Amino acid sequence: MAILSLQNDMKGFDDTSNIWLRPFSALINCMFPVEYVYADWIGWQTKTEAERADPESLIGLPDTAIEAGSRAEGFCIPQFILRKSDIERGSVLDIKEHWRPDCDMMTASDPFEINDEKKPIPIFTVEHVEDDPKYAKLRLTKEWKVHRPRYKNVSCLHHTFLLPSADHPMDGREITRFDGQKATWSYSLHGPVRKLQSGVLPSYEEDQTGVFKYPIAWPEPAKEWLVRPRPSGWPSSDLVQEILNSGCHLAPVGRGTRFEEPVDLLSYCQNPELSVASSVSLRAEYTEGKLVMDNTEWKTSFSVAENKLGESVSPMQRHVLVLLKMIKKCYFPKVISTYCLKHLLFWEIEKKQEDFWREDNSGNCLLLILDRLQECLGAHQLPHFFIPRSNILQYEDPSKLNEAAAIVAEVRRNILPKTVNLLKRLQSLTYLSHTYLQGLGLILEDHLLKMQDRNLSSKDQRQLVRSLHSIFASKCKDVMVQLRKITPAERQNIEK
Repeated sequence: MAILSLQNDMKGFDDTSNIWLRPFSALINCMFPVEYVYADWIGWQTKTEAERADPESLIGLPDTAIEAGSRAEGFCIPQFILRKSDIERGSVLDIKEHWRPDCDMMTASDPFEINDEKKPIPIFTVEHVEDDPKYAKLRLTKEWKVHRPRYKNVSCLHHTFLLPSADHPMDGREITRFDGQKATWSYSLHGPVRKLQSGVLPSYEEDQTGVFKYPIAWPEPAKEWLVRPRPSGWPSSDLVQEILNSGCHLAPVGRGTRFEEPVDLLSYCQNPELSVASSVSLRAEYTEGKLVMDNTEWKTSFSVAENKLGESVSPMQRHVLVLLKMIKKCYFPKVISTYCLKHLLFWEIEKKQEDFWREDNSGNCLLLILDRLQECLGAHQLPHFFIPRSNILQYEDPSKLNEAAAIVAEVRRNILPKTVNLLKRLQSLTYLSHTYLQGLGLILEDHLLKMQDRNLSSKDQRQLVRSLHSIFASKCKDVMVQLRKITPAERQNIEK
């Protein structure tokens, strides 16, 4: 699709203030096709469905599990390994990082419990924090305290209440790695999350978290999202209604940094009052200049809504976010999270008309999000997509945000060479990308220099795009020849 669109785009080529953006868009789409993102996402969906359907699968998700994160939304980076440089290639020792999305799984519990009279009673009521309403306290109800007397002196529910089970059939199992060495599966507790890891390459990592269903249809602080104006028409009214019907959840995550692990589940159930008192006293302290997390504070999770929004975006919008995540991994500091990038994208899709998100405009789309990111970092302010009163950057160190803004600005100024250098260093797990990029180094460098010429005429721009098209079309044929093992004579019959 990317190659074909280049042929169509060469007609009616208009001059712009940023003359290099059109060929830059073409280059991105050639080196990192939209189809690559979709193929990887569909592959993960198929794998998940197959594991769910296999009763003997030891790592399959149960029917009650809710998959969250990039694999479910379709924003996962394809399974690449990143070389140390664009020169070293072909050896495992050259690998800098292996990109493989984790599996994030939520198990939802009902916020109601059946009492001795066989009637459902609410376990808690939700009290959103005034200065940041995406967080809340779960205040235990009188009815439930009567039903569970040991909680009679406890005000709010502790994270430990929803700890996942400590048992997993894969825990402790031994596996042989590709180099012949032995590795062992582990199933360990990290905060309120149970993490299953394989310890091999490619690694498998699964995070299991217990959450509560939100006890009413939709949180009061997020009701503005249901009715606010949407210039682009996205999300549609039908999608908004579908998200409303799906509801949201309460996850065991509070503000600040977690400095204490949740207490043992058995100990907590035996004496919940002591555990909560310990957490509250610790909350008032600062450790190493960081706010200590309160283990009785819960975060409103819109993971299901984000899954549905992610599924609804256009191919170009998905492509832009995945490329931004790749750029983030290589160039941005940790203070810039993929969560920030996702919310920025959602805000811009809601504002920008559909015709902005075109494949031939991908360079502009990329720069738009980078500009918005720099603005938010500089202002220390990024509104939450569902609860705009909440600031996603509120608890970050202001000096680190300022440093991050400067880094984003530098990447933005040099976006063309940085993006191309990143893409040249990627290797696919299906076949090595150097098979495709072999011999392109000097040609691409020559084109990069030309594309950065601000005085490039419209005629020269058209010629540059034609040249890029012919280069990548030829390399596509070369790869097809190698994969299909066809003869040079048969190569003539490959459809252009």
